[in-house]
Amino acid sequence: MESFTNTKGIIIDIRGYPRDFSILHALCNHLLPEPTDFVIFTRGSIEHPGIFTLSEFPYQVGIDNEDYYKGKIIIIVNARSISRAEYFSMAFQTAPRAKIIGSITAAADGDVSEIVLPGYVQTFITGIGVYYPDGRQTQRVGITIDEVVKPTIQVIIEGRDELLERAMEIINEIEKE
Repeated sequence: MESFTNTKGIIIDIRGYPRDFSILHALCNHLLPEPTDFVIFTRGSIEHPGIFTLSEFPYQVGIDNEDYYKGKIIIIVNARSISRAEYFSMAFQTAPRAKIIGSITAAADGDVSEIVLPGYVQTFITGIGVYYPDGRQTQRVGITIDEVVKPTIQVIIEGRDELLERAMEIINEIEKE
């Protein structure tokens, strides 16, 4: 993170599935000035099927850090951003000056619960509900996007990455005072 200290911005390209969970807190500790709520869950009841309860408190990321990163943070997402990528995006977007660009995410976050049906047929479902701290849902909806950017056929033919290009434009835009 030291090498990013004096940069205008950071681009976090999360069009895929992050393998390493530890990066979430490690990065957020540098991006946020203080602990910040980013997600709340609902869980089903085994004792009372059909009853779901909201977690007692929102989960937080970040630490008290007056030397947090002050530049722009652009998070790139698309339909390949699924589950952990959506969870990470929710955390990263709490940073000051963070902006999510791209297109609708997979809208399939939350843990995975296995169900074995008769005949030993295995299937999987999301075992918890995932919400922003203000109650907005993410499942079946996707992560809240600040600016929709979709690649055009022409740009794909040219072999360019329209989302990355837009992220760089945002970082280089002169701020209006």
